[in-house]
Amino acid sequence: MKSLIPNFILQKISSREGMLKMTKNFSWLFADKIFKLTIVMAVNIWAYRYLGPENVGIWNYAIAFVTIFTPIANMGIDGIVVRDIVTNPKRKNELIGAAFMLKLFGGIALTFLTALAIYIRRPEDSQMLYYIIVISSAHIFLAFDAIDLYNQSQLKSKYTVLSKSIGYTICSGLKVYFILKGLPLEYFIWVQFIENAIGAVFLIYWYQRQNNKINQWKFSLRTSLSLTKQSWPLILTTSLLFVQQYIDQVFIGDWIGEEELGQFSTAAKLIALFGFIPMIIQSTVGPEIANAKKQSEELYLYKFKKLYQIMLLVSVFVIACCFIAGKFAVTLLYGKEYEQAGILMGLMSIRFLFINFSVIKTLYVTNNNIFVYYLLTSLLGASLNIGLNIVLIPHFGSVGAIWASIISFLISIILIDLFYKQARDNFKCMIEAFYDFKAYKNILKD
Repeated sequence: MKSLIPNFILQKISSREGMLKMTKNFSWLFADKIFKLTIVMAVNIWAYRYLGPENVGIWNYAIAFVTIFTPIANMGIDGIVVRDIVTNPKRKNELIGAAFMLKLFGGIALTFLTALAIYIRRPEDSQMLYYIIVISSAHIFLAFDAIDLYNQSQLKSKYTVLSKSIGYTICSGLKVYFILKGLPLEYFIWVQFIENAIGAVFLIYWYQRQNNKINQWKFSLRTSLSLTKQSWPLILTTSLLFVQQYIDQVFIGDWIGEEELGQFSTAAKLIALFGFIPMIIQSTVGPEIANAKKQSEELYLYKFKKLYQIMLLVSVFVIACCFIAGKFAVTLLYGKEYEQAGILMGLMSIRFLFINFSVIKTLYVTNNNIFVYYLLTSLLGASLNIGLNIVLIPHFGSVGAIWASIISFLISIILIDLFYKQARDNFKCMIEAFYDFKAYKNILKD
């Protein structure tokens, strides 16, 4: 994977073994996302053109509804498990075993809860109930993502990339087959289920190829309870963040209609394509941040400031592209039917800055063990977002939903940290990223 990294950067970091491993890990993750942005995205665009805005709205309503509940399946333990494997590698099998069982339980719980929730919300809509059950049950296979946590801790994400790539490549082929055969939306609903199943099989394969054994996992109730005790605020926090991010799609689908949601969700999906950048940066630098915390608080905060600066640069670039070329790009890719999505894309891209910052902020929360505070800020953000959506969507439609999320993100992700002593250093790092222009010269050096 060295070919993905410019030679002058390789020369700068070759003397730093840890940084070199991080860069190689980043390269695998980046290559994976580039593949998704080409082959997989091309197929998805074709599928959106084929299905039309109304069917896309129905599909994305089901996805958004399930997504709000997905923190239940993830159990909020990912960062904690990675951190603990790094700091105590002898407990690897115990931690991975506990993570697997918790995620398996979470996936099963997710399926039951989403089915019950949609039945209460739309008791006469049996078709939507069917879609929700299929989409949510796909998360049961993500229990094997416990293996990915080990890969992250060892900076060996290439094995996760290989496993997942096989799954979504096969499923992209399935989508093409469905389009050519003229099959209805019901067939596309099953794609994520199949993709997750294939990914799980290959995660197991590559894990055992590294001389690891699944039968060595230890399913310790004590460890599971310990992880849950640490993660329960993060489960609730992430749930609230997902409510804040996706509840607008549920409201638009219920109050305005599936076609409007098709436009809104298409713009949201395009913005989300850039979301891989903060996620792979987070998964790559997570171990490094944990080690910096052990060395000194000064080094620890210095690294956070650099991360926020990188996130700001990425965000400004994406926002500029969306405002300048959003409408043209959407119309070119999806057709005139989706022109409104292109108009919404520019304003919606502002949310990308806050989402990027929130991803990095979770590292601060995890390493400083301020999960309860993070829960309270997320509760504030979700409450603000729901209230603003109720007020703004009936009057301004999709544009009102976008402004509701921008305002709630600004308050709950950035401004609130000023008023809590243990988070004030994080607030300082975020704010300095906006005005400390001299520091940007040293980003590549550091």
